[in-house]
Amino acid sequence: MTGPSDSRRFLLTLLFAVWAMAFAYSFHVFAIAAPSGDGFARGLNRVMQFLGWQGVAGVVAVAVFGVSRAWPKGSAVRRMGAVPLFLAGLLVAAILGTILWARM
Repeated sequence: MTGPSDSRRFLLTLLFAVWAMAFAYSFHVFAIAAPSGDGFARGLNRVMQFLGWQGVAGVVAVAVFGVSRAWPKGSAVRRMGAVPLFLAGLLVAAILGTILWARM
């Protein structure tokens, strides 16, 4: 049985690395961004930078998921390819849960 080509393996590795960097950088940016402005918008730049980088990570997560589908069902690579998409979904669920909880 032949598996995916070396170029697919390299692409998946590259996409996984880009996703990991964008995911980690979103937390780093949130931690170091200085609040600017005053009033209601103070600190909004921290949240927007976090969500922006999470958006980048989410787009790359979809690409990782798509490329990982080339491996056979049940393989570790194929299951690992779903992890970034799962984490993106978990983040969306947490944000929606927080919004709903705040409105109660």
